[in-house]
Amino acid sequence: AAGADQNLCNVTVATLAGNTPTTGTGLWTVIAGTATITTPTSATSGLTGLTIGASVTLRWTISNGACAASTDDITISVASPPTTSAAGADQNLCNVTVATLAGNTPTTGTGLWTVIAGTATITTPTSATSGLTGLTIGASVTLRWTISNGGCASSTDDITINIAAPPTTSAAGSDQNLCNVTTATLAGNTPA
Repeated sequence: AAGADQNLCNVTVATLAGNTPTTGTGLWTVIAGTATITTPTSATSGLTGLTIGASVTLRWTISNGACAASTDDITISVASPPTTSAAGADQNLCNVTVATLAGNTPTTGTGLWTVIAGTATITTPTSATSGLTGLTIGASVTLRWTISNGGCASSTDDITINIAAPPTTSAAGSDQNLCNVTTATLAGNTPA
């Protein structure tokens, strides 16, 4: 048993996790990709020379005399850290139910928009500049732009979109013609 596949981030070294033979001897070999096995006969050998952004496949072979060898393969993938996420500026809108998002396009990794508070429908969740529908007038929605790449930690950034209702139409009241007074009472309408 060669152990589980490994998804690593931004490293050039790893440790293998093969089983220790109770009968026979083990040998690690590289069957695809590039790496250097520190101690090929050790089940838990170190591995150096990994390439960031690439994968390597290794085989753990246990042999004993004329008997058929037992083999198991693992793949170790080393991802580059994702592009730092930038969701864009918060948006303050008026009386609309649609908007356009303005996240950054990842150079490394893939992006995904999610709604984390409020209500909205993301038209194309993997597009940095997706449309947004189903906004509620008079409410807010918070969205998260997450950029991920392989075994690396994801980068996230949040934005809030506030949708205001249009104000009540202003009515200042009638003009007033007063005589010999220094005070007056205004008669504007109360905003709803």
